[in-house]
Amino acid sequence: MSFIVKCFLKTSKGRKPRAHSSKQRSCVLLAFLILLLSSCAKKEPEVDFKPVQIHWNLAEGEDESQMPRKDNCVILLTGRLMGEAPVQSSQAGELSYEVTISRSANNPETLEFRGICADLSIVDNPECRWSATCDASLKIVVKFDNGD
Repeated sequence: MSFIVKCFLKTSKGRKPRAHSSKQRSCVLLAFLILLLSSCAKKEPEVDFKPVQIHWNLAEGEDESQMPRKDNCVILLTGRLMGEAPVQSSQAGELSYEVTISRSANNPETLEFRGICADLSIVDNPECRWSATCDASLKIVVKFDNGD
């Protein structure tokens, strides 16, 4: 911003400014372009995170020592869930989930998560039943079961 002010000051330094000096036009054009670019800059919408409480449970017969990336997957999945549209649009103040963790039958390096709302009075809501996977590269895929 100070550059623009200096630009205008330099054009009228010690002499009468002309109505349409080329320096003045350049400065006005520069100021206009800066204003245009700053107003058109792509602004990412802020994502609110809905608070969730998650109780993690190993599926029957699973051994946590066989899940070396479990902790990383749990952290990434928690963050992902808080930003998911069904969770964001939930009318419940805070969602609490019971989540079962198991290894995929098809690929033991992939972890599978099944979540259900702990509050059974809202269990039919779209945000209350979901499944997720976390593969060896920590790619998280979440699918909500909306009763379809």
